[in-house]
Amino acid sequence: MMAATVVMALDSEGHDTVHVLTVAEAFRALGDDIAFDVALLDVELGDELSFDLAHHLGKIGLRFMFTSARDPNLMPPEFSEAPYLRKPYDLAHLFRALHELRA
Repeated sequence: MMAATVVMALDSEGHDTVHVLTVAEAFRALGDDIAFDVALLDVELGDELSFDLAHHLGKIGLRFMFTSARDPNLMPPEFSEAPYLRKPYDLAHLFRALHELRA
């Protein structure tokens, strides 16, 4: 599912979204005056992996979930227990996973 479709679906369900294409953009967004409650991280952001960002989110206490088409068994050990939504997924699974993450 394309990111733009996910963003539109989340927006239509009343979520406020910030869509970034790189890890650097994500770090900049975290520095803005935006109160995030959760983050949805694609494991691969462009040519980068989002693990440094995930480490940072963990340090600041921001809940996050990974999404990826890669095998979840290939995740680094420190993220083996992190919520993970394997692509392709449907929107119902995404909404349920986000609800559980926010609970």
